[in-house]
Amino acid sequence: MKRFIILLPLLFLFSFPALAAEKPKDYIFRGMPDYELREQTRNFERIKIKTPKPESKSFTETTYEGNRVISHYYFKGADKNAIPSQLQILRNYQNAVKKLNGEILFDGEQEFHASFKRNDKQYYMIVKCYNYNGARYSTTILELADLQMDVDIVDADTIIHKLEKEGHIALYINFDSGKSTIKPESNEVIGEVVTALKSKAGMKVKLEGHTDNVGNAAANKKLSDERANAVMNALVAKGIDKSRLSAEGFGLEKPIADNSTEAGRAKNRRVELVKL
Repeated sequence: MKRFIILLPLLFLFSFPALAAEKPKDYIFRGMPDYELREQTRNFERIKIKTPKPESKSFTETTYEGNRVISHYYFKGADKNAIPSQLQILRNYQNAVKKLNGEILFDGEQEFHASFKRNDKQYYMIVKCYNYNGARYSTTILELADLQMDVDIVDADTIIHKLEKEGHIALYINFDSGKSTIKPESNEVIGEVVTALKSKAGMKVKLEGHTDNVGNAAANKKLSDERANAVMNALVAKGIDKSRLSAEGFGLEKPIADNSTEAGRAKNRRVELVKL
């Protein structure tokens, strides 16, 4: 007996995951029925979008930069004979794009490229199948954007100015991945903090460690505490009286930027110097 598969229209999701989410969640478009979202990456990157050349079988590629989310889906249904074909997957997503008044820019055998707008933002999308029977596919969605990353000149004068006027300053100190070991390239920043504190001998400060929302919340809090203490110990080693210093980690509890973008996560990974 032949089997017929009925695919329900894809529903749209219009919100990012909560800041403390540990499992990946569908981004903008809901995944196909009986598929599991197992892998997802979010970062600021570029993608190449294909568009056909007029009156030609070839195509051109245009590169776009922005906030990119790649999601990998795997079929998890019990009946392996019921795996949708790659054509069913592609057409299902194409219909969803068209409901947003989007445009299919390239329609290939195993992938398609499209563009659409949502909330006045421009998006580009690639849906790609990796098996002819549709057992695995991915969606790549890029929100067109410039990298928003403020890079401050951190010198002793700036540190003192911000501490006296604003009461705190964010220090972007580089550590070994997942550790509290300060990388050598951050010694210059540490030196400027030492110079600033030596110029204000009566000032007491607190080192506050912060992370983004990637990973386990408890582990992030522990790591942020260790990093704040590492910076404090580095200051003590360079001659700052420990009685003037204290340290505490807050993990992901106090974000200052959107954790759904790489630029935002980069700003949240910081050690703040706070005037007491």
